[in-house]
Amino acid sequence: MSHVEAGYPERQLDDAVKKLRSGQGASALVSAENGLQAWLERFEDDDPFTVDMARALSQHAEVLHRWGDPDLAVAAADLAVRTFLNRRDEINRTAGARGRYVPAFMKAGLIAADIHQRFGRSSIAASARGLVQDARPMVSSLRIEAPVPLLTDMTLARALKQVTPAGDERAAELSREFARAVTAPATDCSLVTSSLRCTSADAPMVAGMFAAAATATSDREPAASLRLGLEAHVLYAHQSERQTPELRYNMARPVLGACPPRLLPDLRAPRPACAHSRPRLLDGRYCGRAHPVRGD
Repeated sequence: MSHVEAGYPERQLDDAVKKLRSGQGASALVSAENGLQAWLERFEDDDPFTVDMARALSQHAEVLHRWGDPDLAVAAADLAVRTFLNRRDEINRTAGARGRYVPAFMKAGLIAADIHQRFGRSSIAASARGLVQDARPMVSSLRIEAPVPLLTDMTLARALKQVTPAGDERAAELSREFARAVTAPATDCSLVTSSLRCTSADAPMVAGMFAAAATATSDREPAASLRLGLEAHVLYAHQSERQTPELRYNMARPVLGACPPRLLPDLRAPRPACAHSRPRLLDGRYCGRAHPVRGD
């Protein structure tokens, strides 16, 4: 179990959502990473997730939906939905619980539906939309931020394919092995944060490889370059958060510098939010992932 300061995960995720809404994309990703990683450290491997963990996963998914890897975003959203469903009796017990958790449930459902639909998983998307519709009478209005257009469908797995060397089969195979090691199918729900891509000891090396790849693709594949640069930034910043703020800033600057300047305004540009009305709750099943979650 974790010895993280009480309230730290909650503050980090609340801060991440505030940064998201003010257009601070890279900073929002780092705060969300720090918050959810701290939440995960509260659980042993076989512990079921709590309803507050589901809410944390929903907040994390909300930030990732706009700025992060869609595979991580939908995995976090799916886990949130499944955990909320598993805890539905606890949520439905009081009006206060419904007021706190139903909006987070709905956001997770909307995010899951959007990403699954965009990536061709229409039956899962339909299940998520149905759950949101069922909960609609309980919330008057709801909004989630639309993905940054440049990054809408740019997963890390897709970005890494843009840097696979041509004409060198050995190098290409090594590149593919690296990609398989740091990514996973979205529906596995085995990766919900960037830090879970590798061990803590390997994180600086992996971040360095992402940063080098961001530089290599900056001219010909700007979306891939930005995704790689953001992943490197999050890994560096999360690792250095565990040490000193000075180290965080010194490590992060070169990573953001790997992205061409013309892309950086997109990190701060406000985009129209998607407005939604609300649902009724939590008496269905959800097949947003292939394997049982720890809330089962």
